[in-house]
Amino acid sequence: MRLKATFTIELEASDFVEAASHQRALEQGLLSLREAFPHAKLQIVTGRERRPGRTTSRPINPNITGRLHAYTE
Repeated sequence: MRLKATFTIELEASDFVEAASHQRALEQGLLSLREAFPHAKLQIVTGRERRPGRTTSRPINPNITGRLHAYTE
């Protein structure tokens, strides 16, 4: 049987220097975790904050139907 465990840690960093500091701390924790689980990995993903404003999708334009115009000669 194969299992996959995921830890999620959300951090705030004001700049790349602070983000690198967080990364170093996480890598130190990973070293001790690798003693028991040698294939443990660390994946860091940057997440962008959502812009405040619209919470729903834009309304569909009723003039866009996908129909072709009928041409006459």
